[in-house]
Amino acid sequence: MYKPVEPGAREAPKESLLVPCVAVFAAFAFAVVPAQASAQSVARFSIESVVAVDEFGGESASHRPEVVVDVSMAIRIGDRWQAFVRPWFRLQGPSTPTAPAPDWDKEIYQAGLEYERHGNLSTRIDLGYMLSPIGLGVFDTRPGVNPTIVRHISYHSPMPVFDPTGPQVSAVSATYPLGAEVSMSTTMWDARAAVINSAPTQRYVLGAVTNPRQTPVFVAGAGVTPATGLRVGVSVGHGAYATPDEITTPASRGRLMTMAGGEGEWAFGGTKVGGEILRTSFETMADRAIATEWFVQGTHTLSPRWFVAARREGTSAPPLVAGIIVGSRTGLAAFEATAGFRVSPDVTLRGSYYTRKSFGESTWTDQVGVSVVWAHRWW
Repeated sequence: MYKPVEPGAREAPKESLLVPCVAVFAAFAFAVVPAQASAQSVARFSIESVVAVDEFGGESASHRPEVVVDVSMAIRIGDRWQAFVRPWFRLQGPSTPTAPAPDWDKEIYQAGLEYERHGNLSTRIDLGYMLSPIGLGVFDTRPGVNPTIVRHISYHSPMPVFDPTGPQVSAVSATYPLGAEVSMSTTMWDARAAVINSAPTQRYVLGAVTNPRQTPVFVAGAGVTPATGLRVGVSVGHGAYATPDEITTPASRGRLMTMAGGEGEWAFGGTKVGGEILRTSFETMADRAIATEWFVQGTHTLSPRWFVAARREGTSAPPLVAGIIVGSRTGLAAFEATAGFRVSPDVTLRGSYYTRKSFGESTWTDQVGVSVVWAHRWW
């Protein structure tokens, strides 16, 4: 099962993208399924839906609920192949009581083919619009998977501009690029290699009008599992983060980025701890600019229904360099502590204390939030 990511606050693509993609998926499903349904043919389908409603109050809080509907649909088209598509919808309340109700954001985040072969050396191939192959944080941000309420804010907060001749970027971004990835694993190690159409410092979503220019970027990673429940890994990405069309300097060849990092996860008893650190080096019109992103989080199960979780994360952004003027580095920092209660296998309630210091700010803002998540796998 592919691992989707909670989308960020980018402008949504046109609504017309949703209907054709879902219609094609449905038509393809009926074409490959025999006319007479049976228990075996139903197993070809996999549909999972997640609905989340959350609201925060406190300093700088919007005081309006947010509703997210996240649907994953897959169909088996062979012993080892499946096609998948993932539409996503978000509704946020009006900014004031008298403001008109906003429209739903409508996007498609994943759409493609997946091949899996299990064995002593298991292999997986992903083709199409897929999950970004670098960064652990992208695995946690779907509401039904995320142990806290707030997603990894570092993945959804572009850094302040540090090169006035180039585009605004992130230290790492939650993205769904077009590409191809090959992954292999045994009980002791795993490795992956991918070519994607945009740098993992810029967010790419199928059909979004704000997408960066397409350019090939190489990503690779590997990990070892020395003991049950313990994994340590490394990853690297290299390619253009800005094409010549995105650089304001005439006759520019574009600019490269190199991202490298380490990650780890440890699960023992009722506790799971994980984290990462990523260092990204950007070419600029002057010297290279260095950005870092990191997080540490943990979840502990107190009982079959109760759990607690916490996450601490941060981003260090390069200073602005404009001619002989050099600014100061700025940072983003956040901490969230959460208590959760599983009402049923499908419904989870969460309450959180959340504090954050944004880029360029000297003080922290404190908030409290509540969330209800309904996640159901239909078959």
